[in-house]
Amino acid sequence: MNSDKAGSRPGAYAYYVVALLTLAYMLSFLDRILISLVVDPIRQEFGVGDAAIGLLVGFGFVLLYSIMGLPFGKLADRGNRRNLIVFGIIGWSLATMACGLAGSFAMLAIARALVGIGEATLSPAAYSTIADRFPAASRGFAISLYSLGVTLGGGLAMVFGGQLVEWTSGVSLSLPFGIEVGEWRLAFLAVGFLGFPLALLLLATMREAGRQVPAIQPADGSKASEDGGFDILFAWMRQHRRAFITILSGYSVLIIATYMPMLWAPAHFARLHGMSPSEIGSHFGLMIGGLGSAGLILGGLWSDRLARRGHIDAPVRIVILSILMQLATMVAAYLVTDRSLALLLLAAGMLAVSLIGGLQAATLQAMVPPLLRGRVSAVYLLFANLAGMGIGPLLVGLFSEHVFAGPNSLGLSLASLSGTSLVVALAILLAGRRSVAATMRATS
Repeated sequence: MNSDKAGSRPGAYAYYVVALLTLAYMLSFLDRILISLVVDPIRQEFGVGDAAIGLLVGFGFVLLYSIMGLPFGKLADRGNRRNLIVFGIIGWSLATMACGLAGSFAMLAIARALVGIGEATLSPAAYSTIADRFPAASRGFAISLYSLGVTLGGGLAMVFGGQLVEWTSGVSLSLPFGIEVGEWRLAFLAVGFLGFPLALLLLATMREAGRQVPAIQPADGSKASEDGGFDILFAWMRQHRRAFITILSGYSVLIIATYMPMLWAPAHFARLHGMSPSEIGSHFGLMIGGLGSAGLILGGLWSDRLARRGHIDAPVRIVILSILMQLATMVAAYLVTDRSLALLLLAAGMLAVSLIGGLQAATLQAMVPPLLRGRVSAVYLLFANLAGMGIGPLLVGLFSEHVFAGPNSLGLSLASLSGTSLVVALAILLAGRRSVAATMRATS
């Protein structure tokens, strides 16, 4: 077998592990955003408004997902990362199936929260094990490959979910104990089942990577405990506070805009442009799965090339460029009334969004010693997901329901919030980019 160590050239097995983790990430995103295709059927069945849906797709998932990422991040730094991921896959798959069995909006919200707990195991462990298998000069590409799970999983959710919603229209499945499940609920049962064979595959073929654990010396000269909790991470972050404030705040605000196309744009195109679930699935699946995946690979390769040329802050540079591209495309995509032009602008915006998919994590991994990679990932995901999948979807629903009016109230909400978050993120990253580069140099 080829070596898995980060100090050597990654071999075939290291890329096989990335492929397994990408499959897991795909499945997690399939489970996570399938709900965006059935927003209106859920609203109609349970009699709720956009604000309640914003809570369901946002805080209902992300609150426990973000909080539980902290203990899971610590476990990723100290325990067996493969077993942690397998445990999470089984948990979120069962919870996804429970979404399809929910008899009330409250039960659906509880099941959605349990999906979040299960999925919180994956990324801290995945980022940590990838970083231990790849040197810094090829880590951006490797993490971008893992991040393909977002685009491929999102694209699969759109295509498969859109078709499934239409195929199951009027269809009912009889389960034991007299339970009848039909229409949108069947989609949750189907995608939840997919997790079990993947969990078995990881358990059978993925082995734990060797850890690189250099000493971490606090600024005050005291001896750091390698087995400490989050204190050792927070001490490191205090030493480089401006850089971490820049990344945690800038990237978190940015995430508000980048999640909108997957969580709310399908409902917008259904309402304003009259697109059916299968039409939305086909168009969005191509954009997210095709253009999104191409953008991820391009962003990772581009970042690694800049890094080899001596630009240690390469990931941040590409993120800034992506923000400028999104400002030129995404806001307009939510406002134009011509369907073809709106789809074209959204496609260009999705390409820009996907450039940064693997670079946010790559930035954080380069800012801390290897001992802290799982924990810093968990802290970042806490901030980013509370903003992008918590605050963002809720604000969109509230603005659509209470601030804007008319047939494009949702589009106006998406455009205003997306544009604001992009501008704020750009200002933060431009102001703090040099401090981020300095921290990366101190860590390398």
